Amino acid sequence: IIPIPNPVFSLLPGPGRAMGRLVVTPQEPVVPYGGSVRLNCSLHACAEGMVQWKGLDTNLGSVTSFPTHSILHISSAVVAMGGTKICQGACHGQYYQRSVNLRVYALPEGLQLEAAPQAPVPGQPLSLRCSARGVYPYTGLPLTWYRGDQALPAADLDVTETEEELFDIVATLAVDGKEVEEGMEFRCEVTLSVGQETFTRVASLVVSARATMVATGTPWPAPALTPSPSTAAATTALPAEPSILTHGPTAQQEPDAETTLEPAAATEGPAPGATTTGRAHPAPTASLPGSGTAEMQRLDPAMGTVPACSLRLWSLPPNGTRGRALRIECRALCPGNATVRWLRTPVALSQYRQEAGGSSSTLWLDRAEPRHQGHYQCVLLGHRSHAASLHLVVLDDASSAGPAIAVGTTVSLLGLIVAGAGAHRLWKRFRSQYELP
Repeated sequence: IIPIPNPVFSLLPGPGRAMGRLVVTPQEPVVPYGGSVRLNCSLHACAEGMVQWKGLDTNLGSVTSFPTHSILHISSAVVAMGGTKICQGACHGQYYQRSVNLRVYALPEGLQLEAAPQAPVPGQPLSLRCSARGVYPYTGLPLTWYRGDQALPAADLDVTETEEELFDIVATLAVDGKEVEEGMEFRCEVTLSVGQETFTRVASLVVSARATMVATGTPWPAPALTPSPSTAAATTALPAEPSILTHGPTAQQEPDAETTLEPAAATEGPAPGATTTGRAHPAPTASLPGSGTAEMQRLDPAMGTVPACSLRLWSLPPNGTRGRALRIECRALCPGNATVRWLRTPVALSQYRQEAGGSSSTLWLDRAEPRHQGHYQCVLLGHRSHAASLHLVVLDDASSAGPAIAVGTTVSLLGLIVAGAGAHRLWKRFRSQYELP
């Protein structure tokens, strides 16, 4: 509880005063640029209390107030709407104050990756240009180049501010001809962390002697298993004929279909660029039995119906149990080497024990907790990159309820016995008093 800078207010609860009566949810609100969010401030256990949002910044939204709670509505969010929001409450002469920091973020659904020359030739120098348009905030935003699995030295960013207070970011990479090899993959990766949310965007290309350049920066909408579009991957594969992929890896679509992505948690409305319209090429999908498994297969057009690669993502056990060990594994089945990377996890990757080997990557937890519940997504890089998603649920340990259930059952049986004995005694007294047979 934060004291209000006014000597008249007695804010710090003393003995006997309720702590935590004033509650603001969500406590760490984030909203995508152009999206909406509602902040609810409520006063508990005080029917005669009063709650209100204060400060000039509330003029950027609309307020709906009730006796014990007040809702701050912010829609069509822009950068200026971010910042500290203050709520004040009064109950029986005691005053309380809570504040939250609203964070506005913006990240395109895909990166743009361009190469010069357009058709890279093995053994010849290559220049790559990776751009992310409409980003906020950009301070500390890492853009990393990779050659295969090797991270390259940090790139210098060319940053331009737009009229909307967003930023266009461009990074270039000059590649020596001896590093441009047949089948070599180059990719750029951007990661944005906002509160508890982490968003990753990837764009890549693979060098091929018979290649024709393909447009990049195509969004990967979140699969059907994952309503939140926290990650996106774009691939510049290099086939014999140019084509543009405009579909998600596990979402079947009809031609000219419109794909709308849901916003991140605690928000309402789409992020910029979250709706993509274009001719979509259906991608066959397959699901394995059990709630803890997700699999995606991509067919190789040159091979007809023979699958080129499949990507599996599953947890063991299928549902996590609070306080118990849990394993989440992403495995690629491909003819040849494959690289798997994690794009989205509910908490930072550093909080897991990670093992990578061959064409798989595994996250280990010695003790699963509710914060580990949520969406997991991994991507298969190269070979026309695609992703698989899984929604994991962490349940309470049912065994902990055993003693309580046993005690409750015992008490219930004892109650029935005592009630039966009492009823029998009353019946005997009643019968003897009225001389009933």
